[in-house]
Amino acid sequence: MERRLAAILAIDVVGYTLMMGRDEEATLASLYKTRALIDQLVGENDGRTFGVAGDSVIAEFASPVKAIGCAIEIQRQMVKLNQSQPEGQHIQLRIGANLGDAIVDEGNLFGEGVNIAARLEQMSAAGGIIISRAVRDQVRDRLTLDLADLGEIEVKNVSRPVHCFQILQDGEAPQRVPKPPIWQRRKYVYAAVLVVVVGVFAYGWHLQRHDFTPVDPANMAFALPERPSIAVLPFENRAADRTKDWIGDGLTESIISTLALSPDMVVIARATSFSYKGRAVTTQDVSRELGVRYVLSGSVQSDDKRLRVTAELADAVAGKLIWSVQEDRVLNDIFDVQDEIAQKIFEEMQVSLTLGESTRRLMALAGDFETWSILFRGRGEFQKFSPQGHQAAERLWLELLEKQPELALTHIVMGYLHWQKIVLGLSTDPRADLGAAIGYSNRANEIEEFGEGVSLAALLAFQIANHRDAIRLAERAVELAPGSADNISIAGLVLSSSGQPETGLELMLRSMRLEPHYPGWLPEFVTFAYLELGRLKDAKALAQAVLASNTEDARAKPIAQERLVAIAIFENDLKQAQAEAQKLLKMVPGLTLQMTGQSLRAHYNREFVEKYFDALRKAGVPDN
Repeated sequence: MERRLAAILAIDVVGYTLMMGRDEEATLASLYKTRALIDQLVGENDGRTFGVAGDSVIAEFASPVKAIGCAIEIQRQMVKLNQSQPEGQHIQLRIGANLGDAIVDEGNLFGEGVNIAARLEQMSAAGGIIISRAVRDQVRDRLTLDLADLGEIEVKNVSRPVHCFQILQDGEAPQRVPKPPIWQRRKYVYAAVLVVVVGVFAYGWHLQRHDFTPVDPANMAFALPERPSIAVLPFENRAADRTKDWIGDGLTESIISTLALSPDMVVIARATSFSYKGRAVTTQDVSRELGVRYVLSGSVQSDDKRLRVTAELADAVAGKLIWSVQEDRVLNDIFDVQDEIAQKIFEEMQVSLTLGESTRRLMALAGDFETWSILFRGRGEFQKFSPQGHQAAERLWLELLEKQPELALTHIVMGYLHWQKIVLGLSTDPRADLGAAIGYSNRANEIEEFGEGVSLAALLAFQIANHRDAIRLAERAVELAPGSADNISIAGLVLSSSGQPETGLELMLRSMRLEPHYPGWLPEFVTFAYLELGRLKDAKALAQAVLASNTEDARAKPIAQERLVAIAIFENDLKQAQAEAQKLLKMVPGLTLQMTGQSLRAHYNREFVEKYFDALRKAGVPDN
């Protein structure tokens, strides 16, 4: 057994298990090419590989400079290698690098130095490289690197935090600093007896301030967005020490960057927000000048040991204070405190303005804010219902699957990804993708039964025209989560499509009340339920509203236009129907009846579906 100081690379394939589940032969072929590339580059840089097992490689180098040069070249060459491979066989690598003590025993490499490299690899984004400070110190004067300082990070099974840096490649953005799960952070806080002294989270529904004069959107400098729009004013420093302005400024920046994670909100950027620093302005002034409905303002007061933060959210259009919050904290780590308060304000705004009360429950199910933010960002991409949005959501959620394989929410979103692939026509094997979606759904409900997981199961049962089970599961989903807008909307979709249009429509309309900024896919099913029930006026009004909106859902407007074609036929206005059909064919060149109505293939009421297709046909939409 030999002990020595070594530069170590830990290399791993992102999403390997899922790729093998899709196509073992193609994945292995791509993996062999990747390993050959790694072996070649490690050898060229005087390195040696150890522990090659499955999708992981450990490589040792005598020189940190050569190790990092090798890591960078591996990632560059992988981009070129993927360009020559079919899209489904692209492999992305994560790399962690450390300089530390290593033990060579019977051809394997062990020791804390190896463990740290492996942990850094797990923190890395797909295609990325994270290095320890020990490596940075050895290479910074010898290699020209663009580094993002990720700070000191708690690493599993390592007694001290590890200071980490991300190597930024070709315009790559800095990662969000990884943090241990909430339960783990609490453990360290309790161990150090650094506890929250007072956690006063009091809603001040109109008690803190009298109502004020509302702002007329017509008088705003910019058009008021459809989505909730907000400006965050710089938090005022109320301490006697004016040098502590940076605390409030840091908190303001944390809140802005955290709110910007939400695809459901319009958030005024930092530079504009900070132009109000030191100015005496009212909520109405800010609303009119920036064209926003909501204004968040607050103050910080601190001494050497404690921090008090007060924040208020006002609705300028309604002329009311929505809520206020006060947080008293021990000032042990100001940056953690800033993040925690920013996340709490983010949660409250999601509850108040976008996703509803179920947000709190889903955040608890996610376990920590980092996991929630990945789920949330993926949701925004997923709801675009476009190939680009699907691919972006897949990248985020595959990474989460690797990090959180036993989290029920992870399996739920993966199930939806495979379902969406079929719906968007991206699947090369719909049967296999449907099977994968059902597998993820089953696994999610094995881990933990809650409404969103059961509603996914209901949707998939409907997808295979198992209407009896679909109805049973949809009803169960509503029982489990009667306040979740997402859950209720999907249950409504399933029921309305499985022979219960009245009940399903009622649920979908309820979800739209719970979440006024409802997802772009929902009107497709609401308008069809209206048509099936003969409510042509309601269907037309909603379809026209979708066409006038700025929805990001790529399918929403073509489907709304399609509904107007059918409505005109149902109203016996052939000339209007033909005009609407021409608009539709201009919107989607080459559209045929075979291409449209994918969501209707398993619809229970086949007689009405045929009537609908016949209406489109009469208006001039071709069959083939």
